[in-house]
Amino acid sequence: MKTMNMAARLAAGAALAAVLAGAPLTVQAADPAAQLREAVTAYNIGKYKKTLELAHPLAQNGDTQAQVLIGRCYENGLGVPQDFETAAKWYQLAAENGNAEAQMLIAYACEAGVGVPRDPQAAVRWIELAANNGNPEAEFALSQRYIKGDVLPKDHKLSFQWALKAAKQGNPQAQRYVAACYEFGVGVAEDAAAADKWYAKAAAQGLERDGNIFTRTLKERQ
Repeated sequence: MKTMNMAARLAAGAALAAVLAGAPLTVQAADPAAQLREAVTAYNIGKYKKTLELAHPLAQNGDTQAQVLIGRCYENGLGVPQDFETAAKWYQLAAENGNAEAQMLIAYACEAGVGVPRDPQAAVRWIELAANNGNPEAEFALSQRYIKGDVLPKDHKLSFQWALKAAKQGNPQAQRYVAACYEFGVGVAEDAAAADKWYAKAAAQGLERDGNIFTRTLKERQ
């Protein structure tokens, strides 16, 4: 009768301990890119425990997309008990390694105080990083911080410029906002033809013109 050598016994013991502790077993593939694609597919079809098994070794090796996947699972209680603090830790890890999606996710966490202490200034810093990394959601979010003028100083021109960057990348909310800027001359000269063009782009993505983003009163306050 064959017996396991010491290394095999240790490996088997570690796997058993992980199962007893409730931790997901991880799957390490020879091709990390293929393993990440498999993890994303598992997430998209609702196989969240499989997602975690595939994503954990990649995340531990510094893959920021895998780190975001794990964070989303913890944030939404998918395959694991919901845990906002753990989700925020994974988002922040990925954000610190330059992942723009994670930078937005940790920004929202900081803004709402979910999983981390509420910190509007930190939220804006993360949004700025993501925007400078070319993330259209962040570019539009930054434009809205400039129009609100709470954490950042109010600046209609910068608001328009950041929204235009996002609009050019196809963000429909930014497209409608840019159209309104052209319609009412907020941060840019009034241009009815440009307004119609951007309203049409937003409408093509299902975001209709109904309701004014700006009013003449806002324009008069500039």
